[in-house]
Amino acid sequence: MTTTHTSTYSQNQKRFTFNILDSLKVEVRLNENPYGIPLDFLFGMAARKNKKRAFLFVSRILGKHIPVKPVTSLLSGALLGMRIMEIIYGISARNKDQVIRAMLFDENADEVYRSLSKKGFDLPEETLFIGFAETATALGHSTFDVFNNAHYIHTTREKINEIKPSINFKEEHSHATDQACFVNRELLEGTGPIVLVDDEITTGKTALNIIESLHAQYPRRQYIVASLLDWRSEADRQKYKDLEKRLGISIQSVSLCAGEIDVDGDPVEKEKEWKYESAVRPALPSIHRINLHTYSHFKKIPDISCTSVNSSGQVNDTPYSGMTGRFSGLSAGKRADIDHYTEAIGRLLAETRSAGKALCLGTGEFMYLPMKIAAAMGENLFYQSTTRSPIHRVNQQGYAVKSGFAFNCPEDHTITNYFYNIEYKQYDDIYIFFERTVDEKSLDQLLAQLKKTGAANLYTVFMN
Repeated sequence: MTTTHTSTYSQNQKRFTFNILDSLKVEVRLNENPYGIPLDFLFGMAARKNKKRAFLFVSRILGKHIPVKPVTSLLSGALLGMRIMEIIYGISARNKDQVIRAMLFDENADEVYRSLSKKGFDLPEETLFIGFAETATALGHSTFDVFNNAHYIHTTREKINEIKPSINFKEEHSHATDQACFVNRELLEGTGPIVLVDDEITTGKTALNIIESLHAQYPRRQYIVASLLDWRSEADRQKYKDLEKRLGISIQSVSLCAGEIDVDGDPVEKEKEWKYESAVRPALPSIHRINLHTYSHFKKIPDISCTSVNSSGQVNDTPYSGMTGRFSGLSAGKRADIDHYTEAIGRLLAETRSAGKALCLGTGEFMYLPMKIAAAMGENLFYQSTTRSPIHRVNQQGYAVKSGFAFNCPEDHTITNYFYNIEYKQYDDIYIFFERTVDEKSLDQLLAQLKKTGAANLYTVFMN
């Protein structure tokens, strides 16, 4: 058996065993699941090509490695925001059960989400939310989205010429360990809480690293670490307490699901034979390029003019979007502007769809805006993103990553990117979103791999 539960899920069950490709065994001891969300709704398991951490909790709601309905992912961030209100402020939202049903069963999901995004919870202090790149940039943004009196930024691996990082820190288990925050220092110089948002916490080391870096330059008294999953051991939790004592601060943790894990076995060294159900020759889809900056009548938050340099020394002077929070940060007051813009673009792109099933594909850190646009593009549409994570592909029942393709990142050819879990002829239309313009030649590898999926139409969509 591969990557299967030892028994079916029940709310009373506390232990789950996952066998990963007959090489690794991960045992989960569940301590907290306050909303009763089935574990197999939250994640699957896979083997990662990374000796630092050889397994991966593959989120089924994040919109990264597995395609999801975009509103499902947006609602998961909203639900994490509700959990913050419960744990930190002792306030339980009246519509919490409605949000859970919308996420789990798609009950009036679009209507429930629109209602949430228009109102927002009032925070007693001005609060800064920080999402972790690359995986949690959309989760951090969608969590921030349900709050008033709040600001949002996300960390990045981008190398920027004109702006000096406000902080640097390490994500030690990652393939790309160096991260930074480029943001107006005024946001970091506040005194209110900082909420760090990540999709999954195994040891909590990354959160401790950024807290150390933040506190050394911009000290404050309260930090909150919010995640969908929290698997820290007692020893890891003690490290939070030790840092609290040493710095004289408070670190509170919030999650939708928490417990501990034991890992036994060896990393999967060699990938098993993997065959894709494609034709002998790639399909010949229609390829379309859409430049959204030509639609100047759509009001949006001003772009950020700065240049980046990739690993080969190539400079890109295309502006970054001002709607991601990566550089200038976002305030809660800008939420309506982003909603109007993404809904307008969603309606525009919906007119280009065929009558079939469609996929919107974000790229790297650029996840939230494509997700919001996808949510406005109609029914029978799914969302996910490209990633840097190299994962073993095995087409077996119960295993989370059944297919996948590697390609050179269009923005930096020295970096390998991947997309996973697109079945042959699963989609009629695939839309690939880029924050910034890249030259046509840089897209060759990505488009060649996407052609293998059998989609009839491929759209490259550029924000700037």
